Amino acid sequence: MNANELTNLLEFINEVINAPTKKDAKPLVNRLKSEATKIKHLINDPYLSNKLDEAIIYAEEASGRVTNKEHMEYCAKQSWYTFENGVIIR
Repeated sequence: MNANELTNLLEFINEVINAPTKKDAKPLVNRLKSEATKIKHLINDPYLSNKLDEAIIYAEEASGRVTNKEHMEYCAKQSWYTFENGVIIR
């Protein structure tokens, strides 16, 4: 996995978080999950795969107008940070 792939995934996560509605976020989430599946196959580490899944789930929860958006975004970023650092260390 290269830095460009990581950057693209993070951009997808941010797009999902910033989607104005859950409906608008749905195609972005599907695309993000598709890209994540390709990358998880390369990683072959259950812990890091789980962290990537968490980041996606939290990003989806943060999309649209939600009362706890900042918290969900924070959780997504924390899961992403753990995933990213685990991949870079390997």
